Amino acid sequence: MHNQTAPTANVNKTGSSAAMSLFFYLLLLTAFFFLLEISFFIQCNKAYLSDFSFVSSQLQIPLSILPGILYFIFAHLLIHFMFCMIVWGAASSIARFFHAPPHRQIPLGIGIWVIGIVTLLVANQVYFPNSKFAGLTGFILFSPAAASYLLSILSICCLFFIIFAGLGCLHLLYKSWGLWPGAITLCAVIAALGFSFLKPALPVVHDAATRERPNIILVGVDSLRPDFLGFFGHDNRTPFMDAFLNQATVFAEAVTPLARTFPSWAGILTGQYPRQTGIRFNLAQQDKLNFAQALPAILRRNGYETVFATDEVRFSNLDKNFGFNQVITPPMGLNDFLLGTFNDFPLSNLLVNTSLGKWLFPYSYANRAVYFNYEPDSFLHLLDSTLEAHRTKPMMLAVHFCLPHHPYLWASLSGEDYSIRERYQKSIQRVDRQLRDFFTLLKKNHLLDHAIVVLLSDHGEALELAGDRITEKDLFLPARKREAIPRFYPPSLDDEAINQSAGHGTDVLGLPQYHTLLAFRLYGAGDQQKNVVPGAVSLLDIKPTLLALLGITDSAHVPLDNPLSCSSCTSLVSVIKGGGKLPSSRHIFLESDFSPEAIRTVYPETRKVLLEGIQLFQIDPVTTRLTVKASMGQMIIHSKQYADIYGDWMLALYPQHKDLRMPILVNLVNGQWTNDLQSSFARHSPAAMMLRELKAFYGDEISTV
Repeated sequence: MHNQTAPTANVNKTGSSAAMSLFFYLLLLTAFFFLLEISFFIQCNKAYLSDFSFVSSQLQIPLSILPGILYFIFAHLLIHFMFCMIVWGAASSIARFFHAPPHRQIPLGIGIWVIGIVTLLVANQVYFPNSKFAGLTGFILFSPAAASYLLSILSICCLFFIIFAGLGCLHLLYKSWGLWPGAITLCAVIAALGFSFLKPALPVVHDAATRERPNIILVGVDSLRPDFLGFFGHDNRTPFMDAFLNQATVFAEAVTPLARTFPSWAGILTGQYPRQTGIRFNLAQQDKLNFAQALPAILRRNGYETVFATDEVRFSNLDKNFGFNQVITPPMGLNDFLLGTFNDFPLSNLLVNTSLGKWLFPYSYANRAVYFNYEPDSFLHLLDSTLEAHRTKPMMLAVHFCLPHHPYLWASLSGEDYSIRERYQKSIQRVDRQLRDFFTLLKKNHLLDHAIVVLLSDHGEALELAGDRITEKDLFLPARKREAIPRFYPPSLDDEAINQSAGHGTDVLGLPQYHTLLAFRLYGAGDQQKNVVPGAVSLLDIKPTLLALLGITDSAHVPLDNPLSCSSCTSLVSVIKGGGKLPSSRHIFLESDFSPEAIRTVYPETRKVLLEGIQLFQIDPVTTRLTVKASMGQMIIHSKQYADIYGDWMLALYPQHKDLRMPILVNLVNGQWTNDLQSSFARHSPAAMMLRELKAFYGDEISTV
């Protein structure tokens, strides 16, 4: 008996020794690969790492960012270790199934490891073409078709590995427990795996909204200029938005008071201009501001559940201060800039949009700012659980989709294959599908049974197209014959013509930057006019319109001696319900934001924008959020452009040197313009009154004109 068991024991001992040796080799290989990844990452991101060193010297980096960084490092070590374990387990099972001798296990395991690594790299190139590592494999696989073909072959190889590894596990079960216990165990494992993929049937969602107290749903799309929609005549169709607008009251000439996300949304929620809210620029400080009369706060006091969600927060820290019960966003703060930007590794890219990736990489999951691995559906998955919840109150839901923001890219759209304008158009078409799926979620969860839906864009976008600044060369009216056209606008990185501008919030006469989408649609909440309404309106009109539709009185008390107590918004209810008209004479003010040279281009880089304005920012040591210093805020205000739209006229004021501002008067009907307010053209316009209104509203911010 002893002679029979001794060889078996020796074989088992030899096999265990080989398995441990294999694990050690695989661990070394994985560690070496991880170091190579880091080395390649450093080579590709020297500029960012150098920038971080510079930023660290300019800003006081708080220690409170360390937990996030340590968790990020742990997550990467964990997934690489898990990859090593999976390869080791597969190799051991396959060797067991084929009765491979111990000395064959190490070559087998290393071979599987190599095929696994190559599969990861090729899959990263196919699914994440904007990844830095996609550029590495792209030197070998020039064609996307070749990469896809190779990935198919590698996937088949991996599938065979999985099958044989599974058979090896069966073989082990059979040897250890016998036929029937092994079969029962296998069936139990398969059943468990099968049920894990089945979503349990959820109870029917009860919605508390009624016809009198409908859900309020604000749907924002970042950087969307209306003239790129099929509804407004563009050649490329946007089926969902076009269909929505056909059933809505559409205000064709809506504008935002400031074409940047944070000030614009602050205006939407408060019904006040940036000068009134105190949000004059992105990343403005909020600690001393009072938003008790913001729309979410008012609705919350009137029995509504209020929720805000967005897939990007780097420059717009909209949070619970505005009265929201819940905020669904990527984590805010410095680590969003750091860890989101740096999280570009093949293994993490392939995991980031999964349920596991949601927990391992919170700064990347559903974060549009991390465009190279952003998957639009991940943001919808983030919203799904909130929308499925049982509700005892009507809901105010404000959701902002940032896909059409520069660089107009996401995980699967390669930035090298299209021009900047083609990318912008494709991002609009993709967000159209994202909105379609979002409204499917709303309908599934009965949020559209009784609802008022507002579809809007926070601002537009200028792409250096002709007409992106409304000053045409041949329509200039000089004070004297042959007088040169003035260079009233700041220089850009591109060779802009006088009728071109770039970006948003950089130029008040770049009306495509300020022109927004605005449409109201009522679902089971009364009748409405379904038409296109001409005439200028403001995004500030959304709040009073919704309160009027709900019959809720805004009881804000504004001291009469407050110079900013003038009416900044108007209800559009009479127009939506039919029979009413827009005010014929109304002043609508616009202003620009901080616009360093790095942002006045169709190719802005976040890092360059931050570096050029690094002296503006400070970091909150508790929240780690970037905010603009109070002292620097005054400098930004001093550099602002201002404008007034009144009927068919627009008057803009551009800072020149010292305290001097150059006026530009434009007739919005025929396009004629001048910089001479003493000309006959100007004297036959309301320019003098418009200038008085601008000075009265902005006070000492406007000096010599």
